[in-house]
Amino acid sequence: MTKTTHEKLRDLLVKDRLHELEMAYCRGVDRRDAALLHSIFFEDAIEEHGDMYSGSATEFADWVFRDFLPKYELTTHYVLNEWYRVDGDKAEGETHRLSYHRERAADGSATEAIAACRTFNRYECRDGVWKISYRSVVRDWVTQRPVDDSLYHGHFGMALSQANDQDDSYRLLSQFPRGDRL
Repeated sequence: MTKTTHEKLRDLLVKDRLHELEMAYCRGVDRRDAALLHSIFFEDAIEEHGDMYSGSATEFADWVFRDFLPKYELTTHYVLNEWYRVDGDKAEGETHRLSYHRERAADGSATEAIAACRTFNRYECRDGVWKISYRSVVRDWVTQRPVDDSLYHGHFGMALSQANDQDDSYRLLSQFPRGDRL
């Protein structure tokens, strides 16, 4: 069946909302903003994050901040390809991602892991609000190498990202406050 112009416009608006959910995941994790990460999932959502975690998405968000992220001094997550299908109040999407994780050892040396993965997501609209109801992650590839710290200091005179509320984004972008929710 062919969709009407109104239905096509609604689907575009929904896809934009789904994109916002994916961006909020990245920002929530990388800026260590638990409230933002919690806001993208329904309370009964399921998260299957490979062999690292499988269960409640709410508990996943708690686990990420309590047990996973503290060992990394910096993470960055990027969403590359996004492909969504919308069917009424339900949608599905596949996203391709790159992630970067820098870990510092007790001796001061650091390693960085760069990985590509894909997420398979189910979204729902409940009471007019779109959120993630199911998310599964598969790894495509990963590489790990030592960090050359000299590359991160004074490079083009840029400030370094901060994995907390001291990141320049909070100072420079007033419409993106810490603890923001979608």
